[in-house]
Amino acid sequence: MKLIVSFNFKAGCIAVQARDKDVPEREFSMQLDSTDPKLADRELVISIFRQDDWGRNLEIITAAHEESCDGAKVVSDTKTVPLDTAGVREVKVALNATDGDGDGYVPTAMGGTDCDDDNANVAMRTFYRDGDGDGYGGADMVRGCTAPSSQYVARGGDCNDTSTEQAPGRSEVCDGLDNDCAGGVDDRLPQLSFYKDGDGDGVGAGPVMTGCAIPANHVASGNDCDDTDIQIKPGLTETCDDKDNDCAGGVDNGLPVATYFRDADGDTFGKDSDSLQKCRMPTGYVTNNTDCDDTAFAVNPNATEVCNDVDDNCRSGTDEGFNKSWYRDVDGDGFGRQDVQVTSCTQPAGHVAPTANFDCDDGNIAVKPGAPELCNEVDDNCVDGVDEAFTTGMTRKGAACGVSPCTGIYVCNAAKDNTTCNAPTPINYYPDSDGDGDGASAAAASVFCSDQPAPPNASTSKTDCDDADKYNRGNSTEVCDQRNNNCDPGGLVDEGNVCMGAGWNALTGTTIDGRNWNTVAINKDSATGYPVWIAGANGALARRASAGDPFTSFDATCGTPNWNSAWVSSDGSVFLVGSGGQVAQHNGTNCAQMHTLTSGSNATGIIGFEGATPLRYVVDETGHLYSWTSNTAPVEVDDNAGFYRDVHGFDSSQVFIAGQNPGSGSSSGPLMETFTGGADTSTMTVPGSNNSSFRSVWMVSPGLAYAVGDNSNIVRLQGTTWSALTPPASANYTSVCAPDRSSVYVTDAAGAIRRYREAPTNTWTPLYTPGSALPLKDIALVSPTSIWAVGPNGRVLHFPELP
Repeated sequence: MKLIVSFNFKAGCIAVQARDKDVPEREFSMQLDSTDPKLADRELVISIFRQDDWGRNLEIITAAHEESCDGAKVVSDTKTVPLDTAGVREVKVALNATDGDGDGYVPTAMGGTDCDDDNANVAMRTFYRDGDGDGYGGADMVRGCTAPSSQYVARGGDCNDTSTEQAPGRSEVCDGLDNDCAGGVDDRLPQLSFYKDGDGDGVGAGPVMTGCAIPANHVASGNDCDDTDIQIKPGLTETCDDKDNDCAGGVDNGLPVATYFRDADGDTFGKDSDSLQKCRMPTGYVTNNTDCDDTAFAVNPNATEVCNDVDDNCRSGTDEGFNKSWYRDVDGDGFGRQDVQVTSCTQPAGHVAPTANFDCDDGNIAVKPGAPELCNEVDDNCVDGVDEAFTTGMTRKGAACGVSPCTGIYVCNAAKDNTTCNAPTPINYYPDSDGDGDGASAAAASVFCSDQPAPPNASTSKTDCDDADKYNRGNSTEVCDQRNNNCDPGGLVDEGNVCMGAGWNALTGTTIDGRNWNTVAINKDSATGYPVWIAGANGALARRASAGDPFTSFDATCGTPNWNSAWVSSDGSVFLVGSGGQVAQHNGTNCAQMHTLTSGSNATGIIGFEGATPLRYVVDETGHLYSWTSNTAPVEVDDNAGFYRDVHGFDSSQVFIAGQNPGSGSSSGPLMETFTGGADTSTMTVPGSNNSSFRSVWMVSPGLAYAVGDNSNIVRLQGTTWSALTPPASANYTSVCAPDRSSVYVTDAAGAIRRYREAPTNTWTPLYTPGSALPLKDIALVSPTSIWAVGPNGRVLHFPELP
């Protein structure tokens, strides 16, 4: 095989893998990075030789990466190539991506990492938070195209992002800081020893300190025994002044002393616990030590005891024989109100003795000194105000909390024993273009808060490998539908024997063989599509009730016209239109109704809509549009000059009618009309060649439809404009059905079936090729897990179907 790989941007790496499609372990791979001059021409020619033990079908996987083979993969392609004849098979692959500035990086919006595709010097960056504004950020960093705020810079490495005195590259100075962020404080500076000299007597005290400089009020000597008194230091002469003047280990040491007791109140009685051994009697001291209150002149051993809450005579306690003070205790919690006091020698009812702390709420038994403080806007313990245990620290009440953009404050929790953040939870949502509940794996997140409504067309997961196809998503279950449902990284389809041997196979039997089938219709309101009806020439009619059942024949039960089109209602009935303007309904038991169009012309298409009043539209080959409701005959809506071939709509608000203009030359090309109610249809502009007709039209949703016809004509409606699609091959296309933009199925007059999928690939995939050119007339499905196609000579195809 001659593989020609082209790419339209400055790719850093092209990776190619060729393998046996049936035995993927047999494979060949190669990578060419930016150092290889072959990448300069943006086109590679690679020879791939099928090995002797390989099968005849090769799977070719190509991918382009940014900058290098480890860079982001921005575009890839997978092809299956049959090597079923001798010689060289040429295969072309185009790996196209956007690289506006030619720097080898693709814009972030298209799966790459280029932040500015108009500037070759700009790619993904790292920014560091610079809290102190010194030009260097700390450990808090983000990756992105632009700094999230002015507080982020491009340089990191700051060891203290709260101080402008510390940053990489600064000179180390003697200031007690790691100025240069090199991992040491005042490192590489000479270190000195010194002591604090509090009294300025030239001798310091306390622990030895080291530093690169001796600070003020510090000295090199450190053996002062009292660094608060200038009259005390080693070497002074001891004097009788209540000081250890010489620091020799004693006050007034070496001088004769006596014991003296403090008499603060001047009542000539001293305090036993406050005495001095002095060389002389100090002022305010006496030799008697029996005073029990040296702050009260009236209290001493010679005083008379009175009821005054004082031990006046220094005997047996306070107020012996007299009353006491009591405090009101309304709630009975053992703590009284400080502002309601009763003085009595006995305890009054509802009162308590004084306590170290008083009750701050005497109407609540749970509120008292010593009670546990709760987070409840109440001063439970009568100490330091309301909720004091919850008003400091990072989680204090009212402090900001949450993760941007979802912020709140700390509030009391339900148990009232702590605080909790009331901020809503941030939730990442990812675009979900195909609506399968899984976002694109390469998509960027949009952050919403849990108290906000979820954004439309978005998902909280992002494992979808193909967000244009609702039948593919990460971790999905693989089903038999010729797709990579579970996003297998190798691109495998229908792996794990999910088809169990079933595939595209023709059905046969006495109810099918020998008939010219023109149309197939399924029950779109059923998950399986059953019952399936097929109809054709000479009144041929058959139904398959459920999977695996044989077809039951109802030939000629509704007459013998050539049935051209059919539609199945939710109750399983089939509505038929055909030659001579014949229309009919078969309910699975008998022909429920039969009518003839007023034009008498061959009816060619039908579409129906369920509702309170079921509505069906019918067209014929002489340009008539009919509405058909209930059991009455169809009523003509509009009469035009064209040849109508098919009609379809998403809902009853609008239908499209496909066919051919009358006449010859430029006036005989494809015809497309739309009907939105009223009395007339409207003609639309469509591409197409002369002397050709549209054969089939399918409306996917409002603003999206497809039509196919003669001379390789395939068109798509986007919004209100029809445009041509590049066909997969030169052919006369006969039918189209499209449940979504990634599942456009097309048949042709040679019997081939192909699937077209929209962006990002815009590719055609061959699904079925007959052994010989046998035409197909119609195709229908509910989902890719059950597809039907029919044609003349008894052709009835189904996927998946066992041989």
